[in-house]
Parts: sequence; structure tokens; C-alpha cells
Amino acid sequence: MRKTMAVLFAAALMLMSLLGTASAASGKTEIEVGAPVADVSAQALSCGAGNMCAWPVADGSSSRCSWGSADPDWQGGSVRCSWSGTRAVRAVENAGQNTSYARVCLYPGANYSGDVAYYVVRGAEAPNFPNVKIRSHKWVTGNTCW
Repeated sequence: MRKTMAVLFAAALMLMSLLGTASAASGKTEIEVGAPVADVSAQALSCGAGNMCAWPVADGSSSRCSWGSADPDWQGGSVRCSWSGTRAVRAVENAGQNTSYARVCLYPGANYSGDVAYYVVRGAEAPNFPNVKIRSHKWVTGNTCW
């Protein structure tokens, strides 16, 4: 019985680490997606230096939307991402170069809202983004999206 409980406890801890980190004060969740790319020649996605790019396809082969700054509304902001209202994000690259910003945070709601924020650290790509609709994003200096 003790062995079974220990295995269940370990499995629960592993599952919680996969789901992201929760902020106790706000009840909001952050999920890290992507990984830094060590070899630029091995990059699968193509995003201009200094930008954050998103695609509705995992391989980044079509319909890229690209931003050089934060956007509170992908459907009505300064850069309009035509597919974002009807299709989920499948790939993201954070090609930001400003070392003041640790990550780019992506939100399901306009004006950086929602109960979950997905983030990609500077220099990382996420060709297997969690297949969710995103409506806004911003670069942040700290270790939290909220």
C-alpha cells in the first residue's frame, strides 16, 4: 500500500510539473512551451530577428503572423492576424533580441486576459504549441506573465 501511494504521489507531482505553474494569489496558470534553439541552422521555424511569430500550422509553412512589439488584440490591433479568430496557434517563435525581456507571454483573451498564459523564452521556438486560440501577447521582463 505504501509503495502504491508513493508511486501515485510521484505521478501526481510529475503531472503537476507538466501543467505549468500556478499563481496562488491570482488563480492564474502559466505554461512554458518551446525550447531554446542551440543551432540556428537547425531551426524549423522562420521568424525575423526581433519579432515574435505565430502560425496555424505546426511546421510554420504557411500563414505566419509577425510582431515586433506587444499587441493587445490580434483581431483588431495594429497588426491583424487574419486567421486568429477561427484557427488555433500551432507554432510560435520568440526571436526577440532585447535582453531586457525574458519571455513573450501569449493569452487567449484580448488585452492580455484569460486564466492561462503560455510563454516562450527569448530565442526559443515551439513547433508543437498547445493548439489553442490566442488573442494577445506581450514581452515581459520578469519571471511571470501576470
